[in-house]
Amino acid sequence: MLDRDAVARWLWHPTNVAARLARVPLLPFTGAYAAWVRGRAGAYACGLARARDPGIPVIAVGNLSLGGTGKTPLASWIAERCLALGVRPGIVLRGYGRDEAALPGERVPRAVVVTGRDRVEAVRRAARLGAEVAILDDGFQRLDVARRLNVLVVSAESAAAPPWLLPAGPGREAWRAARRADLIVGPAQRGGTGPLPHAGAPRAALRVARMPLPHALLPL
Repeated sequence: MLDRDAVARWLWHPTNVAARLARVPLLPFTGAYAAWVRGRAGAYACGLARARDPGIPVIAVGNLSLGGTGKTPLASWIAERCLALGVRPGIVLRGYGRDEAALPGERVPRAVVVTGRDRVEAVRRAARLGAEVAILDDGFQRLDVARRLNVLVVSAESAAAPPWLLPAGPGREAWRAARRADLIVGPAQRGGTGPLPHAGAPRAALRVARMPLPHALLPL
């Protein structure tokens, strides 16, 4: 039985000739997906589609590609920071599995942890349970949810991956979408710098991306 993760790693990340040839038939689907993503983002940007206000402030944490970039640990870290400021956080997840939902609760026991496909309703449920601010884990693409802060997480792996969107590559959105970010956070590497996001990102976010994680969110 094929390991889907292993197949994806082979297809998307290596630069060998076989992987490149295997991606060619997927390019038309990538083009269609890219057009849909741009159209959807454009609809929200120009007001044709509107984000719903869930009633409490929302901090969205997400990335531009599939795979783990540290979104959930960062969401937990933000929740801890909120508690230190005297604000009870809610961590809202899609809930792909029990382990995903359990991890934030274990790291931040005083946080309200809620899962749900409808993120607006999940945030409202968290508010009814006592949350004063919601942290939307994997929420960068959830444009239907109004938020106060957009945090983009960039990993070294995602920065080095092929630039294609799904399915020919791991990208959910092109790098230009980083312009929506208020903060871009990357893991510190030797020399104190993280992977640099696309030049289209705000200059302040570029500076944040070069900071070690604990310093990147001090303004919160």
